[in-house]
Amino acid sequence: MWSAAAVRAVSPLPAPSLPTLWDFVGGDLVKPDIGQWLDDVEKHKALAVYPPHEGGYEGRYLNHLRYQGYYFLDLSARGLGDPETTLTKIHPVCPPSLGRQPVARWYFPPEVDYRLSLLHPDAKGLVVWIMEAKVLSKAELQFLAMLPDLRPKVRVIAECGNWRKFVWKPLKQIAGLEPNPDA
Repeated sequence: MWSAAAVRAVSPLPAPSLPTLWDFVGGDLVKPDIGQWLDDVEKHKALAVYPPHEGGYEGRYLNHLRYQGYYFLDLSARGLGDPETTLTKIHPVCPPSLGRQPVARWYFPPEVDYRLSLLHPDAKGLVVWIMEAKVLSKAELQFLAMLPDLRPKVRVIAECGNWRKFVWKPLKQIAGLEPNPDA
């Protein structure tokens, strides 16, 4: 069993605090932190988010980014493979061989570069939203945290776990590229 001290030592989530009014208000309301959310997306460019288990919050925050002029690339971390290769390089894909068919190999363009080339000229940028990012290794999270430095019009949002309310932290802190001020 994990002790409470051990969980606090390995958990990247914020420290527990006293409940506020917003902890008791129904989850169907958008919290008044949308301005902070938009500012943090612009400031940090890569965020780790922790939505509640019941879901629904992600769409509300996603819509506010869409209203700002961002376009989205939604991916699941479980089928992503190597993020660097899939997102920024031409990569091979081998479809399953179903018996007598020859083994084939197709080459796909880099997902991020392809989507950036298709963006409307007035678009603010591309948000790469990674679902189930809790299964990614630290090296993969570090690449995702550095992706906005490689492609300036790209923002990265990675769902790195769950929490009782929608919270976020800079992905560079979660990936270990910056010191964590909460530690």
